[in-house]
Order: sequence, then C-alpha cells, then structure tokens
Amino acid sequence: MKVRLRPGSVARAEDLTTACVRECAGYLAALDGVATPERTKLVAAIGAFVAEHVAYEPSADRSFDALLTIGRLALDAGEVRLARRIADSGVALRARSGGAWRLRAQALEADGRAAEAMDAHGRYVALSGAPLDGLPLDGGDPIDVAGFRRQLAGRTVCVVANGEDVAASGLGARIDDYDLVVRLDSFQTHAEGTGERVDVHAVSHRSGGPGWRRRARTRLVFGEQPAQWQAAIRQRLVPGAQAYVGDRSLSRPVRDPALMGEVRWAAEPSTAFIVARLLDFLDATPRIDLVGFALPGPLRAEERQWVLGHARRRDGLVLSLR
Repeated sequence: MKVRLRPGSVARAEDLTTACVRECAGYLAALDGVATPERTKLVAAIGAFVAEHVAYEPSADRSFDALLTIGRLALDAGEVRLARRIADSGVALRARSGGAWRLRAQALEADGRAAEAMDAHGRYVALSGAPLDGLPLDGGDPIDVAGFRRQLAGRTVCVVANGEDVAASGLGARIDDYDLVVRLDSFQTHAEGTGERVDVHAVSHRSGGPGWRRRARTRLVFGEQPAQWQAAIRQRLVPGAQAYVGDRSLSRPVRDPALMGEVRWAAEPSTAFIVARLLDFLDATPRIDLVGFALPGPLRAEERQWVLGHARRRDGLVLSLR
C-alpha cells in the first residue's frame, strides 16, 4: 500500500523509521545470547530492515513491509515491548494500513490491553474488509463444522473425562494410541493414567483453569449465547496455543437449530455430552471411545442415559459408540 505524504511528512517518516532502527538496535544490544528459532528469525528480519533503510535507493514500501515483519516475529518470540513499539510506528507511518492496525491489535492483546486491542482490530476490519467473526487475534484459524468433520474423517477418537478414577486407571498408553485424543474443560494429564496427547480440547465458556494454556491442534469453545462464546474466546483463549478454533457453527452444536437442534436437552449441556453427541452426529470416524463417561460426574442423569443407551461395547472405564 502506497501512502500520500503531505509536505513535511517525508521528514517525519524518515524520523519514525530511524527511531525504529534505534529501537531494533537497542533490542539487539540487550540480547542475552540465548538463541531460539524465534529469536533467530527476528534478528534476521531486523537485519533485512536495516539493510533496506541504508540502501542506496531505499524503497519505502519494502521498508514498511520489513518493519511489519519485525513486529510479527517479535510477537512470536515473546518480545511484546518491541512489537508494541513497531506497531505504534507502523500506524503512525501509514494510518490506512490494515496490516499495521492488525499488528497493533495483536501487540495490544499480547500486552493484556483487550479494550484497545478490540478498537485496533475494528480499524483493521474497516480498512481490510476482513469478516468480523469474533475470533481472537492469532488464536488460530477458524474451523467450521465441515472442517472439523474432515479432521475426524477415518480416524479413531478417544474422549477422556476428568477425574481421579481415570487418572488412576493405567490407560495412558492405550489412550495415546488413538488417532485423535479429546480432552475436556479444565483437564490435567498423567502419563500412566490419562495419557498426555491433546489433539482436541473441548471447553465450556464457564471453564477456567490450565486447559486453555495447553497446546492443542483444535480448540472447541461452547457457549449457548453468542456473547458468552465471544467473551470466552476473547478473554480466555491463549494466542498460539491452538492451530484451529471452532467458529460459531460449533459453539452450541446440540441445541443449535442449524445443526442438531435437539432442544430437549438442558439449556447448557455438559461439555462431555456435547462432544459425545457431536462425534456421533457427524458420523465421520470408525471408532469413538469414551473413557470415564459411565462414572458419576461427567454427565447429567439424562445425558448418561443417552450415552449408555447408544454404547455398543463396554470395557471397564471405556464405552464405545462405534
């Protein structure tokens, strides 16, 4: 994106760019020598930016793009202060750059400044025409019902309930041997009892705890009301902790008239039941095993009745829907 500069703006742009060079130089000077892949990429990006800045015929566009790359890589490396400074300079240099406003929103969100981040995200949406879908910045790519079904297709799935009985079950190796392992709400893992894999994390908007911070390929967030769902992913979802996050089509699958529309269930079904019913409904996997679902706790009485009525086999703590 090219920018039209008013008289005097060229000098201001040069001053801002030079200030960014100084900020980057200060960051490099303060490095502690600990090399990580993220830091290595960030240092290389700084080098590219400085090289463009001092080139015989520097390009304002290339310099600006290199600046935004530094900001994005700074976030990846956990260098929030540097990312904030770069983002602030980016929007000052080009106030109509969607990329600069998106970087600023991401940096503000990483800095815990949610209200300012949402304002910046609104500017990004207005400038870029991106859909305002309510998903968090860098929270993962949105995935809909069809996309989630493709993730399941042809794979064996195990859904693990929480609780001491499961933790003491000794089923860890067996659980980790499934193609996909689903964890629920504020789960904890124990290698011998529950296994350690986390492919899908299904979580209620009401749930807190460490589960949100655990790395998962896909995170499904459930909330009956759109505001509940949006608030949960804005306030609880951890950037970088998941590759995919369920969109609104997966936010209340059991009672949603656009999907199952089974309003006979409680206004907020348990997370365990939502997952079991969704997997059964999508009918994409040859094996669906539920660990610990027959025990008291994971399910309401009517939900437990449905699960037991649809189970084809039972092997200790393991119920098989397929």
